[in-house]
This record gives sequence, structure tokens and C-alpha cells, in this order.
Amino acid sequence: MRMVALLTSALTAAALVTAAPAAQATEGVTLDFLGATVLPNALQFQGTTVGGLSAISYDARTGQYFLISDDRSAKNPARFYTARIAVSTSGAPKVALTSTKPWLQKDGTVFPPTAGTTVAPDPEGLAVDPRSGKLFWSSEGERIVPATGAPTIGQPWIRVASRDGAYRGDVELPKQFTITAEQKGPRQNQVLEGLSFTPDGRRLYAGIEDPLFQDGPVPTPTKGALTRITEFDPKTRKPVAQFAYPLEKLFAMPPNADSTDTNGLTDVLALGNGTLLITERASIFQTNNWKVRLYLADTSGATNVLGQDTISGTPMRKKLLLDLSDVPDLKLDNFEGATLGPRLPDGRRSLILVTDDNFNTAEITEFTAFAISGV
Repeated sequence: MRMVALLTSALTAAALVTAAPAAQATEGVTLDFLGATVLPNALQFQGTTVGGLSAISYDARTGQYFLISDDRSAKNPARFYTARIAVSTSGAPKVALTSTKPWLQKDGTVFPPTAGTTVAPDPEGLAVDPRSGKLFWSSEGERIVPATGAPTIGQPWIRVASRDGAYRGDVELPKQFTITAEQKGPRQNQVLEGLSFTPDGRRLYAGIEDPLFQDGPVPTPTKGALTRITEFDPKTRKPVAQFAYPLEKLFAMPPNADSTDTNGLTDVLALGNGTLLITERASIFQTNNWKVRLYLADTSGATNVLGQDTISGTPMRKKLLLDLSDVPDLKLDNFEGATLGPRLPDGRRSLILVTDDNFNTAEITEFTAFAISGV
């Protein structure tokens, strides 16, 4: 298969960070920054515009990486990419896209763009089933409620697809994730953001970006919030547990900020035994100002809130693993995807993060590599 090399800009530095433990299972976790590679803006690949990369998932069986674009069939049909990423301890990752395929509807056709009563998916999460190789992907749906006129509603989903993008079924979502025109359920563009299988493939985790309406307001500069992380059985494709996750408050708000500025969960990475690596991203969109932090979180001791209309009980515990602002020479941007890659020669695991450029020339598509130990 022909591969297109995409190394255009590389950053390298050494930044060793030791995590404070979220629980005994996470003690001694460290991250070592290896480098970053930036792709050209609006890169053309196999008839598509590369951008909006919102999730990344490594398939250990084949060595391939899968990447989802959040293009809502506006530039090209909703799609995913495959890539080869070479990671070493001596420099930035070498990234080569290898293919792209559209997600297919139940009838085998591509998704059309939003028009009239047709609502295109908003692809955000992607996880490769380590046992079957199937692709689980999520859409945030749509919620536009004008002051007058009919609302535009599209329901969120987690779907199962073959490796060529063909529809293979749906995962049952909790009823609380139903989008409505009332202030109940998910907010617009703040729904299913992160997906991850446990290493053994026995559980699938899905993270909601920000609180449901009934769970309270989104984070502000003075107060954090609670969102939800749901655990699924991929065999039955049903939810089996759900936990409240505490989001940090938003960093200092500039005078020209508006309601789109918030802090939210952008990815969840299951490490096993109830331990999750969470990406939180706070943003001030007017100034393209970002705050991205990685946390280790633990479900042990947390209340199972599955079925609760409004969250109550004990939330998950978490500890800061890394504030990406502390990594020398790293270009901060809209980090949305994270995956564990193969082991490095020294025995540590590789960790790859990817940014979503929103098809915006002011943002970048960046692949950042770390070595992670203790997992």
C-alpha cells in the first residue's frame, strides 16, 4: 500500500513528569516527552482534506493507527483514516497516512451533509476492538433550538463498523443521553467525545464532554462541574456502569469571552482495572488560547450513577499527571485524541496525542509522542 510521508515540522524536548497517584494502581506513572510532528494545513490525501482529527486508536494486531475526522460531510463524506506512526526515544514521531474510508449508513451509502431534516453525524470518538478488530465510533448528534421555528435534533450514537466503514450495529446508550429541545439531556456539541477499550477488550468506556443539562452548568472560571463516563459490555453492547467525573474550572476568562468557552473532557483512555487517563481541554476560542491537562482517574469507590437522571453520590478520584503547558517547546493546540501505542525498546509504552484543527488555518494538526511508564 502506498504511504504518503507527512513529516513537516518536528519538536523535541525532554520533559519528565511524575504523577501523583489517583490510587495505588497508578503510583509511579511517568511521562517523558519525545517530540511532536505537525502536518500541513488542509493537506490533500486520496481526494479528501485532512483535518478535524478528533480521535486516534492503535490496533496492536496490525500496527495501524485509526483516526476519525469530525468533518460532518461538509468538505468530504464523514470518514476515518489509517496511518503508520514510527515512535522512537530519539525524536519526533514519523507519521504516514495510508488510507481513508467513509463511514457508511445502514443502507451502505455515505452520509450526506446536514440539510433540511437531514442531520449529518458529528464524529468524535473512535476505538478499535482489540479482540474483533471492529471499529466503534461515536457521533455527538445535533441540538439547534431557535427562538422561533422548529428545532433541529439529531441523536448521539456509538456505532460499530467493519474496517471498511460498513455499518455493523449500534451500542445501546443510557436514556439520559437522549437529546431534546428542552433543557434536559446533552448540550449541543458537548456529548460523546472519547471512546476507549480496556487492554483486554472486555470493557468499552465512553466520556461525555460536559455536563448534561440536569447535572448542572458547564465549568466556569470559579467552579468546576461533573460529567459522566459510561462503561459498556462490548459483547452485549449495553451499558453496565456509569460514573461521575469531576471537571476542572475554566482558566482566567478574558473580557471578550462568550458561552462557548469552557473546559471539557476530550478523550478517555482505559488503562485497565478501572484506571483511566483523561484529557481535559479548556479553550478561549476568540484568542486561540488552550489549556490541556492529563489526569489519572479511578472508578474504585465511585458511585455507579447509571440510570440516575441527576448525578448524586461519590465521583471518581483523579490526580494531575501532566499539564501540557509545562512541556518545553510543545505547541499547545486543540488536543482531542489519545492512544497507547507499541512498547519502546526500553520497555515503556508509547502514548500518542493528536489535535483537531477544526479545518481552521489558525490551528494545527499535531501528533505528539510521549513515553509512559508504570502502566
